[in-house]
Amino acid sequence: MNGRRFRRCPKCQALQKCLALTLVAAMGGTFLLSGCRPSEPSRREFRIVGYATAWSGRTREIPFDYLTHVHYAFLLPHPRGDGSLLPIQNPDKLKNLVAAAHEHGVKVLISVGGWNEGNDLGFETLAANPETIQAFAENLTAFCDAYGLDGVDIDWEYPDPGESARNYGAMMRVLSQEMHARGRLLTAAVVAQGPLAEGIPDEVFGYVDYLGIMAYDGGDGPQHSPYEHAVAALDYWLGRGLTPEKAVLGIPFYGRPKWLEYRALVSLDPGAPQKDVVTVDGVPVYYNGIPTVQAKTRLALERAGGVMVWELSQDAAGEASLLGAIYRVARGAP
Repeated sequence: MNGRRFRRCPKCQALQKCLALTLVAAMGGTFLLSGCRPSEPSRREFRIVGYATAWSGRTREIPFDYLTHVHYAFLLPHPRGDGSLLPIQNPDKLKNLVAAAHEHGVKVLISVGGWNEGNDLGFETLAANPETIQAFAENLTAFCDAYGLDGVDIDWEYPDPGESARNYGAMMRVLSQEMHARGRLLTAAVVAQGPLAEGIPDEVFGYVDYLGIMAYDGGDGPQHSPYEHAVAALDYWLGRGLTPEKAVLGIPFYGRPKWLEYRALVSLDPGAPQKDVVTVDGVPVYYNGIPTVQAKTRLALERAGGVMVWELSQDAAGEASLLGAIYRVARGAP
């Protein structure tokens, strides 16, 4: 997933206890966010999905009250493609994350794949054979059982149009059956638009609970993730037939070029939260500041079923927090 893996590679504070999160099963594990004052209108069902990585950030710093779902990155299929899994990185962190998230009513999914230096051979090989697809599904089920997970997020980057796309669809069909039979979620991360998006067949829309649309990494500079890129991404996927409630709009917490974390940009320029570009060592670095994040969240409220962020440890704290800005827009706060 571009923008993921250590930032993710080429290819905040806790809310007051007076806020309630009410689980709504009908939306596949989404929550209804409502304010503590009876006079405040309740907001419609809306997902706020955050990626947490094995290699960065601390669980105790995650503001779970701002989230409905957390995806833990990454679990990898074995490169030999037999459906087995490589050992998860930092398993104790995953255990602690699940425990803390569940205390707050937040669901945790394991994200499988990632950029992985552009090597998707494990997926390509296992998805070409019904027997290894079944083995993969059974191994993921066992992994979810072992860690008490609420589902699986597939981040195959990227199936090609044609045979690879057909195999992807076959794999997702089996995973959907296995996960949903056990009351778990199945999601996937997809590119914003363009030729790589054609590797996701339309049939997958019926298999997943939602798609995380990576509306970032449109390029270095101002093409990275402007508001217009988010609009075009939703136009593309909704135009293909994805239902709005299954569209989750991706927002980056990092800038390009230089791949700098948003929190680092804030430390370099206290005015960064209100801008979308900061000059670092003579180079303009483009990102999403609070006004743009707010605008994208309003866009998602109007046209989608939630937002997704890569990734949580890149956020700044306090009033500069992008996740806090998302949450306040989602619940209708000023």
